[in-house]
Amino acid sequence: MEEDKPASGIPPGSWPVPLGLPLYVSVEQAAKLAGIARDRMYEYVNSRADPIPQMRVGRGRTLIRTSAIPEYLRRRETA
Repeated sequence: MEEDKPASGIPPGSWPVPLGLPLYVSVEQAAKLAGIARDRMYEYVNSRADPIPQMRVGRGRTLIRTSAIPEYLRRRETA
């Protein structure tokens, strides 16, 4: 039986993140990892109802927790 592979390139259940990936990435990098448009990732960042896990550093720089990307996108699939 063939195992389903995630489209995002991040294997599910890998904690904290797969080797070679940082704990946090920029919004642009998160969009690339997820295989979605940068504008869509910014929509997820700015969502009031269900924002993607993130932290702000410096002047307006937003970082997204890499391990949260697959779970968040799965949750958004059914929304």
